[in-house]
Amino acid sequence: MTDIEDQVSFVVSSVERLLSQIDGDILSPTYGCAHLAYWRDKTSDVADTRRQEAMLPLALLFARRFPGSPFQGDVRLQRAVGALLTFWMRGQYTDGSHDEWYKGERAYAAAAFSAHAVARTLDVMREHLPRELLARAEASLARTAGWLMRRDDLFKTNHQAVGACALAWAGHTLKEPRYTNAAKEKLASIVRTQTSEGWFPEVGHMDVGYTFLTVEFAAMAMEVMDDHSLSDPFARAFDFATEWVHPDTTVGEEYGVCHNPYVSRIAVILMSRFSGRARRLRRMLDAGPVGFKGLRSTLADDLRLPRWAFQPLLAHEYSGRFPLPAEAPDEALPLARTDADSRVYALANLARFAVQGRPLVVAACAGGLTRFFGEEGRVLSDHGYAVETEDGYATNLTYDRAIQADDLGREYAVLAPLSPVRKFMPPFWARIALRVACSTAAGSRLARRCIDVVRKRKGTAINQSSANLKSSSRWALARSVRREDDRVILADTLRFDRPVRSDRISFLTANEDGVMTLTPVAVHLPGLSKTLTELTITKTYVPGPSWKLAGIRP
Repeated sequence: MTDIEDQVSFVVSSVERLLSQIDGDILSPTYGCAHLAYWRDKTSDVADTRRQEAMLPLALLFARRFPGSPFQGDVRLQRAVGALLTFWMRGQYTDGSHDEWYKGERAYAAAAFSAHAVARTLDVMREHLPRELLARAEASLARTAGWLMRRDDLFKTNHQAVGACALAWAGHTLKEPRYTNAAKEKLASIVRTQTSEGWFPEVGHMDVGYTFLTVEFAAMAMEVMDDHSLSDPFARAFDFATEWVHPDTTVGEEYGVCHNPYVSRIAVILMSRFSGRARRLRRMLDAGPVGFKGLRSTLADDLRLPRWAFQPLLAHEYSGRFPLPAEAPDEALPLARTDADSRVYALANLARFAVQGRPLVVAACAGGLTRFFGEEGRVLSDHGYAVETEDGYATNLTYDRAIQADDLGREYAVLAPLSPVRKFMPPFWARIALRVACSTAAGSRLARRCIDVVRKRKGTAINQSSANLKSSSRWALARSVRREDDRVILADTLRFDRPVRSDRISFLTANEDGVMTLTPVAVHLPGLSKTLTELTITKTYVPGPSWKLAGIRP
């Protein structure tokens, strides 16, 4: 079984779970709603339009044959698609916009992602839906497409790419050339934002998973329009994203602002015509399943499953349409090589190096995280340090692309704050203020602008953010990553503006399972002063099939 077949199997096994999340009471005012917290549990005051996207995987499974699927022609799926479309139309504002996270949001993402799903669903189900429902859905799709035509979201370029794909598919489904032309304009606008390193900005920063997603939707848009004139810049973005793909085809979430570890199978397939790395990654995925860690970011819970269950199904269809020639040349992924080279990306604040051909990543943007790659998925991660305080922990592990990093040849130096661990949680007053502000379309636009300013300043997506927020601190970690012929030496200096108990300072590390562990520094360095304002530690790592921590000394 290939990785894509494994993911298709997961989606097929989740169909009953998807159906159970939809309000199937035809007499209910929320008939067809796929947001359990809204229609059943009453814990949300807004129905997330994006969950209506479950219509697309159900439509595909109803109308087409997939490996191991017993659902082709299943009338339950046919009815569910009709119900999902009905509620999608009910949640639409008169201007064609939709909500995702809060009432009155009129979110670009909600309109773009859901319109993409609706356009493709209508294309698949045209002969299987009542004429009256089909006509109303087409009119609603046209309203949303018109709303998207008049707006851009280049603050998160993945949204712009989805908008382009939604318009391309609306143009295809509704036979309306102006939507197709608008899709081409949006793709061109994305290309204009591309950095010199190849990535597209997300919240003013870089995110690997969303780079893959941007390429995925741009590639699907180009495919349905049969216009690949912009394939080169998107292939370049794809190749940048593959710089950070681990040998097991996963990505470290710490590398990007949104902590999105998604690796797009659709992008891999569609970019195989333009990228040697895409061809290598495709062969790696065809060799066998990645398993749950390969689908965790898109299919693992009831928020993501309705939104992303279409991806493995479309990947399977695209792979059948575009088989990879056996003789097609490919290019090894940098972190999967045993003769790896070195590369520093100053704008992304990321670097990869090699000692004796064995690769390592230094994520300055994650406070100096240093990750070593061996053979057969062996990974060793040195995240840095955690200091226990009266209010929790302080750590260098946070996302901040502005963290100072200097490439000094054989040495890479990072200066990161040791800041208190804080997670975003909006206070009650903010929720009320947001609800009032978004009671009008103009207020919603103003609120979105203000939110985006905060997101960029804090370096976080805010919604779905579970990462430590960056903040200023008088405590700091100065880390030097020095490469010698047969080892890597981490020279760390922790500085505090007041005496700190040494027994409250811990190493923060992780092995192959990725689970971070705390180990008091005193375990390896007995005899430290009871309190200190500065601590210097030198750690030596040696390469091999499995990297080893060979020594720690003060």
